[in-house]
Amino acid sequence: MRVKDILSSDYILITDESTIENEILGIYTTDLLSQAIKNMSEGELLITIISHGTTVALAMMIDLSSIIIAEDKNISKEMVEKANDAGIAILKTSLKVYEVVIDLKERGLI
Repeated sequence: MRVKDILSSDYILITDESTIENEILGIYTTDLLSQAIKNMSEGELLITIISHGTTVALAMMIDLSSIIIAEDKNISKEMVEKANDAGIAILKTSLKVYEVVIDLKERGLI
């Protein structure tokens, strides 16, 4: 699956268009970034409500391909710039985290 496969009217790509081709090798959802560090692997997608620079720093550390920020949380310009520099896609949605998982499952993406 690639970032472009997720895009729909519910998901907005916040980062550069070049990140649309990022490959997603798995997904993990948590709001405890320490859990993500312990349980995530390179190339995966993090679904969270934590819209902070530390989320991108975590993604860079693990080499994640993408982040979905749920519940329409504000995403700072600095967060987007940091993600762009690292080639990490950030998508924004008004859906709740569990709704994102259900949506991706119903669409056959996971």
